[in-house]
Amino acid sequence: MSPMKTPVYSAFLDLGAHMIERLGFYVPQYFSDPKAEHLAVRQSAGLFEIFGQFFVDVSGSGSERFLQETMVADVGKLKDGRIVYCGILNDKGGMIDDVTCFRVDARRYWVVPAPSRRNVVAHYLADRSQQYEACVVSLGYKYTSLSLQGPHSRDLLSKLSDLDLSSSAFPTFTFKVGKIAETDDVVVSRTGFTGELGYELFVPSESADGVYRALVDRGAVPCGLGAMASLRLEKKYALYGLDLTEETTPVEAGLGWTIVAKESQYPGKAVVEKQKLEGPSRMLVQLELEGNSPPALGAQISADGRPVGKVTSAGMGHFVGRPLAMGYVEAPVATEGMSVVVDGGFVAKVRTTPIYDPKSQRLRG
Repeated sequence: MSPMKTPVYSAFLDLGAHMIERLGFYVPQYFSDPKAEHLAVRQSAGLFEIFGQFFVDVSGSGSERFLQETMVADVGKLKDGRIVYCGILNDKGGMIDDVTCFRVDARRYWVVPAPSRRNVVAHYLADRSQQYEACVVSLGYKYTSLSLQGPHSRDLLSKLSDLDLSSSAFPTFTFKVGKIAETDDVVVSRTGFTGELGYELFVPSESADGVYRALVDRGAVPCGLGAMASLRLEKKYALYGLDLTEETTPVEAGLGWTIVAKESQYPGKAVVEKQKLEGPSRMLVQLELEGNSPPALGAQISADGRPVGKVTSAGMGHFVGRPLAMGYVEAPVATEGMSVVVDGGFVAKVRTTPIYDPKSQRLRG
């Protein structure tokens, strides 16, 4: 089967994108240069299309109970217009996916899976919902997901929007529906995968091309997959399929904070609550490396002359100016500043908090 063209494919071509195939889609790897696009997001505003990022609509009188007994978050505490980031687990505590969950109202939620897991999560939720008064439907390309990220994103978007985008009116992990670039019914969320002030726009697909071009015309820098990969690496954001799998738990991945104590039972609850209490045997860390190039995926990590883990992600940290990696290491090695060696002759320093903006002040802008 040929890769699919997203609703902004023609805009990509007009802007000179270097296209590749990923997850069944034609997507831009870069437009000008991945480093330049990375720096544009850190310093001004960059624009991505998040191909394959779909809403899974959960509705009905039993939707809240269904999600309470499916996710690690306490969905019952969400108010209308709020978003929570959390995991959906298997019975062993492994991550089926990390998702965001939007509360529209008491009878409707939108679950947004990782693009690589969109079909797995949609099918899992649909099958599981049969036990509840809840209906699960993937909205697919009803909306196209655009992501405007960077310190200038608010100023840029405000020129095209009728929404109050101030932090007091629109804090992180909230969403609103409004007009963007003369397009009605755009779902705008204060979320992103870069660590910067930013907005994800779920645009009715018939209008996505026009909105994308309007944002570029106003100064947004078109960005590709390469920049997204390096931006999330600087922030130690775990990616499903590399750093997260059905064999890793959220506690091991440093996402124990997403697991909220609640009475509701959900798959894997006993496993992850025990890990939170006793501590996991391994942890996902960021590695700050010496040299000018990143290590290979799967490279062995050693400490005191013995293997202690493997690299799961690696690349250049263009803003911090050095190669970075992520990987799971034995828990005693997950110590800030500890020195390790990575196969290929790399000397590295363990970081348990991200090298870039460790307190996440930038995204709260």
